[in-house]
Amino acid sequence: MTLGGTAYFWRGLRLLGKPGIRPFVIIPLAINLLLFAVTTALLVDRLDALFAWLQGQLGDWLAWLLWLLWLVVAAIWLLIYGYSFALISNLIASPFYGLLAERVERHLRGEIRAEPLSAGALLALTRRTLARELHKIAYFLPRLLGIVLLTLIPGIGLLAPLLYFAWGAWSLALQNLDFAADNNAVPFPRLRERCRQQRGLTLSFGALAMATFSVPLVNLVAVPAAVAGATALWVERIADRES
Repeated sequence: MTLGGTAYFWRGLRLLGKPGIRPFVIIPLAINLLLFAVTTALLVDRLDALFAWLQGQLGDWLAWLLWLLWLVVAAIWLLIYGYSFALISNLIASPFYGLLAERVERHLRGEIRAEPLSAGALLALTRRTLARELHKIAYFLPRLLGIVLLTLIPGIGLLAPLLYFAWGAWSLALQNLDFAADNNAVPFPRLRERCRQQRGLTLSFGALAMATFSVPLVNLVAVPAAVAGATALWVERIADRES
């Protein structure tokens, strides 16, 4: 049976519990726990300040409009929170996610890695994955800025939550698929081309990732689950596609 994009995310969650994969999740989870404490505190503080400002601007007689605006703004902030959480987590923990993707791929292909990773190999992996993350950020951020500027246009701003969610779904799918692509020496532009050939599959995976990354506490395990699920998606649906 052919799996859809969302099914691969849930499959990634199940893969995290496999005995040969579980040890590679511990460090990313520890990093995410620290990151969660910082980003969630900032989110709550900023939302409280924004709500107080809106209340001061509208007054009590427009309280119904205040709550409507608060819901829209809160939705946008949660999307920004989820996207930022994933972006920072992947940047900080990229070497460990690279190892996790490698272990998941070996598990799926029935391979067993007998030799331990040397200090030199780990250092080389760290340099490679960090350079790759910076390359991806250079691709993501200018396009995100373009979407932000687009939503400032009157009328289009009403579509801001939808535009942010769609972009987040696409970029987070690429972000997580790229760990397996990088392990297999596939350049990031070639990965994007392969994903464009299966846009629906890619976007459906990224949409569920975006939704779960925006939920506090859930995002602690959702990020490594997305890496594992994206690796399964890479192995079974994307790796062998002609570019």
